Parts: sequence; structure tokens; C-alpha cells
Amino acid sequence: MSKKIKLPSGAEVTLRDPKSFRVKDRKRLMRAVDETNGGDLTRAMALSDSMIAMLVEDWSFDLVIPSVKPESLDELEMADYDFLMEQTKDAQKALYPNLKEDDENINDPKANTENSNA
Repeated sequence: MSKKIKLPSGAEVTLRDPKSFRVKDRKRLMRAVDETNGGDLTRAMALSDSMIAMLVEDWSFDLVIPSVKPESLDELEMADYDFLMEQTKDAQKALYPNLKEDDENINDPKANTENSNA
């Protein structure tokens, strides 16, 4: 189910439910990052932009939503953009459900590092 949020500027945004994501969404996200030229920071920004574009269904800005026109994100105030980036955390968990940290993968007995330099 979609969720409405209010940004620091007062603008309203409707976010897509991360449970609705499919493999095609993950692939689209990965392609967007792969097609980005530049260093790690540039690629990280492309990932953030793509995640936000995937999440935003509608907003009250007088701008085209970022899934249609990604450059619209460049016109946002910094606080609004950063707030939207925070909203991508749940989406990341939905896109990569097997990357969750748990006791099994944190305390893996096969990952003994005592004598790793021996």
C-alpha cells in the first residue's frame, strides 16, 4: 500500500510500497548504476536517484515525477532530497532481502580471522 509523507519543505509525496517491487525493478536499478560514468560517489548518487525515482509515485511539486524525468530531483531542496534518501532504506531491504544481517551471517564460524595473516 502506498504511503504519503510530508517533506521538510511541506511538499507531499506518495511513495510506492516496497513490497510491490519485482526483479525487474532491481534490474532497472542496477542498469542505471552500471550505465553511469564516473567514480564511486557519482555511482552512489545514481543509485540514490534511481531508488527515489522508483519509490515516488506522485508528489505536490510542480515538477514531473523522477521516474519520468530524473532531472526533477536536481530541483529539490537539499533537505527534501536527503529526507527522500532516508525513505529508501526500507526499499533497499525489499530489493535485497537476503543481505540482512543476522546472527548466522555475522557470526559465521567459517570466517575465522585469528590467523588470517599467518
